[in-house]
Amino acid sequence: MARRDVRRHKGRSALILVMVALPTLLLVFAITSAATSQVTGPEQIPSRMGSGVAALDYPVPNAVDQPFDPSVGMSSTGEVAPIPGWVEGGSSFDNAQAISTLTGTTAVPFLEESATTRVDDRRISLQTMAVDARTGLDGKVILRSGRLPQRAGEVLVTEVGVDRGLPTSGPLTLRTGGTEHEVTVVGTARVLSGGGGTYHHLVTPTPFTSGQAGGGWILVGDDPVTWSDVRDLNRHGLLVWSADVLRDPPDVSALSAEQRDMLVFDQDRTGTFVAIGGALLLVITTLLVGPAFAVSAARQRRTLALSASNGATTAQLRHTVLAQALVLGAIAAVTGAALGVLTTWALARQRRAAEWLGLVGPFEVPVVPILLVTATAVASAIIAALLPARRLGRLDIVGVMKGQSVSPRPSKVVFLVGALLAGLGGFAVISLAASQARAQTGGGEVPIVLATIALVVGAVMLAPMTLVGLARVSSRLPVSLRMATRDAGRQRTRSVPAIAAILAGVAVLTMVLIASGSDEEQRRREYVAQNLPGDTSVHAGSETLDAERVERITAGFRAVRPGLVVSPVSAVDTNDPWMTSSTPPTQPFDLRVLNVVPPGCAPEETFGSAAPTDAAEQAGPPPCMLIGTQGMGNAQMSFTNADEITRRLTAIGRESDVAAVLAGAVVIGHAPGSTRVVIDGRVTVMTATQHVDPRENAEVDPAGALDDVRTTTLPAVEVELTKETMGALLSSSLLATTATAKAHGWPTRTSFLTVHDPAGPISQDLSDRLGYGADDDVYLMTERGFVSEYGTIIAVLLGIFTLLLLVITLTSTALTLTEQENDQATLAALGSGRGTRRVMAAAQAFTLCVIGAVLGVAVGIVPGIALAYPLTAQGWNPLTGQSVIGDPVLVFPWPVLLGFAVAVPAVAAGLAAAGIRKAPDATRRTA
Repeated sequence: MARRDVRRHKGRSALILVMVALPTLLLVFAITSAATSQVTGPEQIPSRMGSGVAALDYPVPNAVDQPFDPSVGMSSTGEVAPIPGWVEGGSSFDNAQAISTLTGTTAVPFLEESATTRVDDRRISLQTMAVDARTGLDGKVILRSGRLPQRAGEVLVTEVGVDRGLPTSGPLTLRTGGTEHEVTVVGTARVLSGGGGTYHHLVTPTPFTSGQAGGGWILVGDDPVTWSDVRDLNRHGLLVWSADVLRDPPDVSALSAEQRDMLVFDQDRTGTFVAIGGALLLVITTLLVGPAFAVSAARQRRTLALSASNGATTAQLRHTVLAQALVLGAIAAVTGAALGVLTTWALARQRRAAEWLGLVGPFEVPVVPILLVTATAVASAIIAALLPARRLGRLDIVGVMKGQSVSPRPSKVVFLVGALLAGLGGFAVISLAASQARAQTGGGEVPIVLATIALVVGAVMLAPMTLVGLARVSSRLPVSLRMATRDAGRQRTRSVPAIAAILAGVAVLTMVLIASGSDEEQRRREYVAQNLPGDTSVHAGSETLDAERVERITAGFRAVRPGLVVSPVSAVDTNDPWMTSSTPPTQPFDLRVLNVVPPGCAPEETFGSAAPTDAAEQAGPPPCMLIGTQGMGNAQMSFTNADEITRRLTAIGRESDVAAVLAGAVVIGHAPGSTRVVIDGRVTVMTATQHVDPRENAEVDPAGALDDVRTTTLPAVEVELTKETMGALLSSSLLATTATAKAHGWPTRTSFLTVHDPAGPISQDLSDRLGYGADDDVYLMTERGFVSEYGTIIAVLLGIFTLLLLVITLTSTALTLTEQENDQATLAALGSGRGTRRVMAAAQAFTLCVIGAVLGVAVGIVPGIALAYPLTAQGWNPLTGQSVIGDPVLVFPWPVLLGFAVAVPAVAAGLAAAGIRKAPDATRRTA
């Protein structure tokens, strides 16, 4: 019977299928995509080592403690053991023989480099992989056309490189490290990176620049690298991916206690996310399909009443309704799950889509979670039909046969239980979110989800009494709205499911709007300009811009736009290899120190090597570590030419200080509430050096580690830091001329350039043209002020939820009009025109939609506030750069919410009215 009914009522069946299948599809797609995007365990073998037996990273200065799968994490333990024959500071190619000797295998070196080229006058930044693909790396380098490179100067272009516009054959000019290289493209290939992605653009058998540290090795041979071998190599500071260990990991007891704890934590988090997704799917799907099953039960009232009059029991009637839910739910859930898996599979086969979505691993279907989701979707359909089925026990057979069907009196107990659930759920949601945000802890998602479910279920349980109450106070409304309100109060069996579905949709939208609006407001408050409005900054990462490079960039910019003012900006040159190299240092070095000495502090007290505790960060920077190389927060020192400083001080109205700064004074930015370092117009600056040996584990005593400590007192100009003055000071707390820095012997390096157009702000078109002509490995950033990123997302969400609410509202309105055919015929017989019937239909749709929307806004405010807590309770002070934990930022987009709560019901009313096209069939009634 259920199967035949599904085929007979195709429209209703299709609606239920969509409402169940769509959420199931989305959740299954998310689960399958997450599993596919995670490249863990043996899935890493092709991208890490191809056909090799292990892959090794460049050694770190300390011994390593790693898990079986190093992608989970690692830590440093103990003193590192030296590698015989190691070339200090050499690349993986320079030390391939040392690694081969240490491991007893053939070590194939690999190294990543950055390069640039020009295609059609467009500068392209490239990532290259230097590795000899002829040494048996099948799976890591997959040849697509041509041949493998055999000597220096020959390269492969990857699929990603072809997409960027690189040629598939012939000559190509590359620039790396300030040197041009002429190469020949001999083929195309697909190259998998360590994480499974394909972001490399070129493959070359040898590096372009010799003597650079970094890279790694792939071990090629027949003997596997066992866990014992891995632990031995860890003592030399080597992180090891072993194919044998990844395929068949030992018992977890072989791991250290720290690594075992990390493994348990990851497993617990996965289970938590599956539980949250299943719970949300159950609630959302149940509410969405509720109106459709209410329509089905209402349309079948007469058929079921006839069955009951012929002896059918209440259980048989309920089984009829529940069987339809089971058939439709099963079909929809299986269809949705299958489409979710197929969508992931199809996108994973499209390389560009896969890279954009992060589907970089082998396609994987997590069977158990998908089966749980599918079963949950079927259960949601059955639960949605359970309430109409239970009402069949109170079916008024005589009333239904006479065409009179009124919902029974609502239960006060249900109302009280709903009020209790809604109150406790709302209080718990906000309390749990607030406590977690203040404590900065996670892992409490399940209690919050359960509390949210209690809130929504409680609000739905309030709907019947709410409809009755509105019907009783509707006497002053216009006739059409009064009739619609009273009809909704009488026919609650079809009104409540529709209102519940609308409530759920609007609640989710309200929650998202409040959370996103609050997050955006916090980002707007914390936004700090990095430059003067309309100026452009030119950065080269951590690299130093030498004079020749600055001149070349300047000439290129002025060729695009004559008259541009390009000013180098310098920072303190600390000689710290951790800041200027992608690989950790292995040899001792002298760290340069340059700090402002606050009043009451000794020069040595401005320096520290230990990381601050969380409590110290929250309380603010240490009282003596404010500005300089050891300062915390906005502690940067910047130096530029006199003309540029003059322009910047003039822009913030400090023309009177220009002469003093050009004469040798420094500009000190003072954040409100922070310690003043300028006393009587003077400030003290210290310089020193610290000898650092990265091979040592013992912490260096900050007070005893400084050499050649010197202090200088010089004139200073204090500027109150605001969000406007920060850009003028280049987000620095100390700004001085380059001549002043040289006069005092302060070590500096050119870190970036600032570009100013005297004709006005630099437009986006000009910024793009400057980028096309920029030098190697630089990127441009033009100061535009704070720009919202949520506009398009909010518009899409509004469109989706508008469509959803219209479908739900019009479905319920269609049922109402079907049941009112006799009333419509009576009105037509008495002379009412189509306009009257349209007004009544519009009133029905408007009433249902506006009641559900208003309740949804009220319910959605609570989880919206709860989401705002973790998003905004922890932030940072843009003037000091210190983290701040306090009250959340709450933004309620009332115009959008109220407009949505009124506009969507109005649209639904218009569509319902437009659906009244023909006069009802008038039949002769007998007394």
